[in-house]
Order: sequence, then C-alpha cells, then structure tokens
Amino acid sequence: MIEKVLKYVQEQHMLEAGDCVVAGVSGGADSICLFYMLLEIRKVIPIEIRVVHVNHLIRSDAAEDAAYVQSMCAMHEIPFTLVEKDVEVLAGRLHISTEEAGRNVRYEAFYRELGTRKGKIAVAHNKNDCCETFLFNLFRGSSLKGLAGIRPVRDRIIRPLMCVERAEIEQFLQERTIHYCIDSTNLEDNYTRNRIRHHILETAVKEISPAAVNHISNACERVSEAYDLIEDVTKQGYESCVKRTTGGYHIDEAAFRRLHKTIRGYVLMEVLSRAAGSSRDLETVHIRQLEALMENQCGRLVKLPYKLCARRDYTGICICREDAREQKDQVPHEVALPADVHTRLLAGEIVVLPLNAHQRFKLEIVPGRKFGSDLQNIPQKKYTKWIDYDKIKDNVVVRTRKSGDYLTINASNQRKSLKTYLIDNKIPQEKRSRIWLVADGSHVIWIVGERISSYYKVSESTERILKLAFIDDNTVNKYNKSN
Repeated sequence: MIEKVLKYVQEQHMLEAGDCVVAGVSGGADSICLFYMLLEIRKVIPIEIRVVHVNHLIRSDAAEDAAYVQSMCAMHEIPFTLVEKDVEVLAGRLHISTEEAGRNVRYEAFYRELGTRKGKIAVAHNKNDCCETFLFNLFRGSSLKGLAGIRPVRDRIIRPLMCVERAEIEQFLQERTIHYCIDSTNLEDNYTRNRIRHHILETAVKEISPAAVNHISNACERVSEAYDLIEDVTKQGYESCVKRTTGGYHIDEAAFRRLHKTIRGYVLMEVLSRAAGSSRDLETVHIRQLEALMENQCGRLVKLPYKLCARRDYTGICICREDAREQKDQVPHEVALPADVHTRLLAGEIVVLPLNAHQRFKLEIVPGRKFGSDLQNIPQKKYTKWIDYDKIKDNVVVRTRKSGDYLTINASNQRKSLKTYLIDNKIPQEKRSRIWLVADGSHVIWIVGERISSYYKVSESTERILKLAFIDDNTVNKYNKSN
C-alpha cells in the first residue's frame, strides 16, 4: 500500500522537495493512516510535516482523541497544533449545518497553520469518501461537476489516500498494530453522509458488487476528465459571448446561440458565479430562468439569488446587482448653461460646460456662411454637431431624459417621443437613463451619440450656427476619431 500511495502522489504531482505539509489528523483510521503515509513519503521526498487537530467540542470524549494525536506527534517529533471550536454554536449563529461549520473551521485552521510557507494541506479522503460524495450529489440533484466526486488535488489541498479504499486503510493499520480512535458520531445516522455510508454503499458492496466502491470511484475519475474538457470549452464560450460592463455582465445573444446547448448552461453558471462572487445556492433552476429570459421580449426582468437581476435587452441579457441597477435608474442629471452664456458666445468666446470629472461640452458660434449654400459640407460626426442657433427658444440645458421629451424627425417637423425613438433604435434599456441630451425645454436638440432634431438642422437661411462638441477624457481616442 505504501508503494501504491507514493506512486499516486507522484503521478498527481502532489508534493515536491521542500514542501511544508499541514496534515489534518482527527485520530480516526483515515487520518492516522495519512499521518504514517506522510512519514513514509518523507523518506523519498524531503518534506516538512506539521499536524493540526480540530476539536469540534461535540463529543465529551473528544479530548482523548486530541491527546492521542498529540502523543503520536511527539513520538515522531512532528509539530502539533490543537484548535478547539464549538461548531454547533457557530452553525447556529451562521444558520448553516454543523457539518459545514466544522469543515469551515478545519480548513481555516489548516490554512492558518500553513501561512506563507511553501507547501500543501493534506487531508485523508479516500475512495469511499469519493463514492459517498458522488451518491450524495446524485440524490440531491447535481451538475456534472458534482458527479466528479472529490478531486485528488484542488488548489493547495492534496488527498494522497484517494487511490485506496477504507478497507485497505483499516487493513494497513491492523497489520502494523497501529491504534486509531473511533468517532462515535460516525456510527450514528444523524448525518446524511452516514446514512449513505451505512445503508446504501455497504448494501451495494454486499449485495450488488464487492467492487462497487472501486467502480464508482473509477466512474468519478472519468466524469472528472470529461468535466475538465467541458471547463476548457466553457472558458472559450464565455470569452466569445460575455463582456464585463459597468456594474455587471452582458451576454451577447448571437454569440450565445452559436454555442452547443450543453455549454450554454455552463457559461450561464459561470456568469452568475462571477456576478454573485460565489456559486453557492446557484442551481439549475436559475440557469433555466436565464434560458427562458433569452427567449423572451426585450425589457423583461428576472430576479436571482445574491440580489442579482437579469434583464433582456435588444442584444442579449444584462446581469447586475439590483442595487447597481437602482443606482443606474436614479441618474437624473441636469446641467444648465451659465446665465451669461449667450453674451459670451456672441462675443466669440468658446464656452466649456463641465458635466462631471471627465466629461464636458464645448460650445461656440460660427457664421452661417461657414458651409456656404452647399449643406452637404456639414461634417457628419457622432460627437460634434452643428445646429441653427437662432431657433433656440428657451434656455438650453444638458441633462438626462425626462417624461414628455420629444424630437422632430423630418423636414415637416413631425414629432416622435424620445422614448419611442430609443425603443425603435434599440438603445439598451439600462443605457437610456444615462444618455446625455441637449434640450430646449422638452424639445431634444441632440441625443448625444445619436441624432439631432430635424427642427434645429442648419439650413441655407441659417445666420448663426452653434457648434456643440461632447468630450469624454476616458474615451478620448475613440471620440477624436469621431470628431
């Protein structure tokens, strides 16, 4: 068995010379076996071994286990650290299961002990644990990732015993008369994993196949390999159709539909996980909600865990936090021109109107004869416009949209509401409240980045032209090309 574990450690590239290995040793058969295996591995690969024992303060006899592990470490001159934490109290305070609280406490202790040292955290999971995890995830409803069981290596965590069954571990200890502790809670059926272990897995071994554990473990390995491939394809799919936006993520519909149906679900889960900062509590039902939203009409909204919301737009789906969306929707800005602006403009001055830290308007009046009788000479630029100054009736303001806004769309001065224009031109809903407008009362002179109102267009009879230039320092290169 020693040779089998050593070969497995080398094949999985778990350790290298000079590593510090923090081993979680509870005192049970699995962890005691791990301890002695690490001692054997140290003979071949120069490593430092440190042991951490966590007392969950659940059992009255738990202190005896800690004392045994400490004495074993002292015998072999291995540094020992004891951590005591009442996980039942912690679970109640955090509203999580005792199992989860215990796992969190253990790994926090392991990482704290490892600190900045170069090395790994070794835990004693074996093939049986992998099978129990597989069955647990299968019964409760899991993605393919959950059916991969337990990985032998994950980040800085290694599991050297994943190549052996629990029966092999017990035989190893028995042959060498190595004592180990028995955790009475492992014999109870209070925990789901214990019920799977005692009633399902044992029955499978006894009544279906003696090699059931090995077969399930091998199946997990194949699923794990398949999932590695899916992860690679998912990464490519994500990069092809998902873009980071201010406050969230956008999924491009056209690129998304080109993905294989299976990969779409994984891409959606990846987007949600990144937006949420965690994959916990994200389930298949949430993926189905997004898939249904993609088939729905523009403007529809779906609320998701972690205060996320997804909104269908003209080109796909936007995902952001609800508080971020609310902030975007609460953007009514209005910047009035200075009271003496007309005097300054008519005097030939160029007036600069700051909007915020990096955006501003530049205004100046030029003679109507600038373009002569050939109005085709007027440049067609996205962020610089020329309008008939003398048609301005009210005080011009630069602002975001308001109810009642409109613009004229042809030479007959036919009106169209701003809302209708934005919808017809498929301006994403989350952007509509942030578009700058140059307005004369409710009459929109210019939708910045879009068109101007036909009423204010320069004509052959125009005597004075107001030149409006929008400048954004964050995108100066792009705007310079446009202007």
